[in-house]
Amino acid sequence: MITLNSDQGLISVENWEDIELRPGFVTNLNPSDHLLDSIIGRYLFKKMIRCGLSNCHTLHAKGYIVTTKEGLSTNIGTVCGKKYFGVDFETLSKRFERDITEKENRNRLFSFSFQIEDIEQTISDLRQKEHGANWVNKKTRQLISANKDCPEVIVRRISAMLKTGTNILSIQREATQEEIETLETMQGRKIQRPYVIEEPIADIASIQALYPENDLKKLLVLDLEEPLKVFKGKDIDLLNFDELRHWAKWVNSVESTLEKAVTAVMLGNALLSRKNLEPFSKILTTRDDIAIFRSYLKELHE
Repeated sequence: MITLNSDQGLISVENWEDIELRPGFVTNLNPSDHLLDSIIGRYLFKKMIRCGLSNCHTLHAKGYIVTTKEGLSTNIGTVCGKKYFGVDFETLSKRFERDITEKENRNRLFSFSFQIEDIEQTISDLRQKEHGANWVNKKTRQLISANKDCPEVIVRRISAMLKTGTNILSIQREATQEEIETLETMQGRKIQRPYVIEEPIADIASIQALYPENDLKKLLVLDLEEPLKVFKGKDIDLLNFDELRHWAKWVNSVESTLEKAVTAVMLGNALLSRKNLEPFSKILTTRDDIAIFRSYLKELHE
């Protein structure tokens, strides 16, 4: 891979022979007779090529294309560049890499700008469709926050399940005489009566939809929609190095964030079915809580 930094932007060159045919390019430059002027390109190969300095010619696979104040150019490896041109080479190479990074990030942002409408439509479709992100977010928040839409006893139980990382819903009941005798035989000791045991009654599918990393408001609004509004108001040509780096990093995260949101909606739909959540009715003890939870279940899908 060969990259040249020009006034017209970044240029990719396929063949090394094209570099050697450039006007003023030499393969036997004496560093004692020339002053380093600028770095105009870099390369990275699988095969080894020879350094263009007359007193080096070391084989290497990674290096820079440099120009001299006398108007010549050649190629040098990173090690021999520091060795024969010292601080000047280090300064120029850092400046070159920074310039390349800046142009790459600016190009990346320009390219992303043409995808904005499609991304906005994807987000809108994901949010607005039946049982989409808006619905999933609303119904899942009711399961994990104090509200009038879901009994507090269920909210507390789900919170405990999330803390322990279990998807098993259990109820407490008094052990039978036979169960106690079995435990006494297994443990070799007398067990005080009455004895309460935890009895699993259901496996709740896709409870991970309630994990923080599947928070759809964060994924779609905070991580995508709000930054997108800010980005649309930016003039990419006027962004400085740090701003370009910040937005390029965000742009590179957009696709994965969308994928996480799609997965979160799928998990939410698997969780939010009447059949899946109905077992929580068995931990309710008051008429009011039972009525509230029945109303909640009616708003779920089959």
